[in-house]
Amino acid sequence: MVPPLRESGHGESLKQEAFLSGSNSDVTVLHIEDDPAFADLVAEFLDRERSYFTILTETDPYDALERLQEEPISCVVSDYEMPGLDGLALLERVREDHPQLPFILFTGRGSEEIASDAISAGVTEYLQKDGGTEQYEVLANRIEQAVARYRAEKHVERGFQAIETAHDGISMLNETGEFIYLNASYANILGYEQDDLIGEHFESIYPSTGVENVYEEMIPQAKADEWAGTTVYQRKDGTSVSVEHSLSFTSDGTMVCTIAERETEIRDTLSLRERAMDAAPIGIVITDPHLADNPIIYANDRFVELTGYQRDEIVGRNCRFLQGPDTRREPVAKMRRAIASEESVTVELRNYRKDGAVFWNRVTIAPLFDAQGDLDHFVGFQEDVTNRR
Repeated sequence: MVPPLRESGHGESLKQEAFLSGSNSDVTVLHIEDDPAFADLVAEFLDRERSYFTILTETDPYDALERLQEEPISCVVSDYEMPGLDGLALLERVREDHPQLPFILFTGRGSEEIASDAISAGVTEYLQKDGGTEQYEVLANRIEQAVARYRAEKHVERGFQAIETAHDGISMLNETGEFIYLNASYANILGYEQDDLIGEHFESIYPSTGVENVYEEMIPQAKADEWAGTTVYQRKDGTSVSVEHSLSFTSDGTMVCTIAERETEIRDTLSLRERAMDAAPIGIVITDPHLADNPIIYANDRFVELTGYQRDEIVGRNCRFLQGPDTRREPVAKMRRAIASEESVTVELRNYRKDGAVFWNRVTIAPLFDAQGDLDHFVGFQEDVTNRR
């Protein structure tokens, strides 16, 4: 008989903290334990400790590796001594495809040597089993914290990738006016390589007579609030380029500079990107979360073919118009939670074409952030996986 869980104010505060940070959203734990009875016990206690955990159990490490490829997993919890593949060998296999995924070694066999090997192999947490029920609260806390860290790191990584791949040029300068960071677009607009400008003073990109306004108007106004206007820069090859330009300062005194070139070359680039998306073998839609009901504002050719709807029947509608009576609520709820949390998500669900035909749709949704790190749009990728299902 499973003993009752004791109440813990500390555990409840962690739950509340995780809820506020969004880390408890859809936490799926893959537990690998060759003792079925103990595996059931762990699943029951974890479910009591954290009702928002979904516990998937495998008794064979090789089956666990297959399941990891098939389902989105938030955290792996593994025993150490198992037939065929021990916990550290399993960790090595997991790290091949999922180098940052939280992995907790939850073992009954403990030693300094095993702990040292686990840390060297890149385990997220190392926890020994004991006979008390408190171990399940500790395990739940470790899972919760590991997933929260992992998701926070992914969020930062996505934000950095958004800056790196932003169409607008973005740079950061220190208090003395030297470049400490610039993205590829910023360098391209000015005709430089990124490394060329790191450590250089901003005066180097101005014509000889164009820098006075920076000190007299732009910087003072940016320190008070924000400055925006038009600036003429001098490219590396000596030619001039006119850009839409904004300046602002962070609380630590870092100057953030955003520039955008609105010329024929830019319009051609945008046109090329749209043609590339239309040639993609999967459906692509872009939605605008700032409009009522997050409607589709762009759909590529493959999405039109996939769904049977014409573009004028697609644009302006929420993607839920593809759902029907056999669409399961769980993946839909998972998508809604991810959208509300501004996170990426992948699900598979039944959708309906215009003619009523049902197809299995693998949907991936990702947020797109602007230069300030605020949500700009969502992009959705749709793939017909009916044959595989």
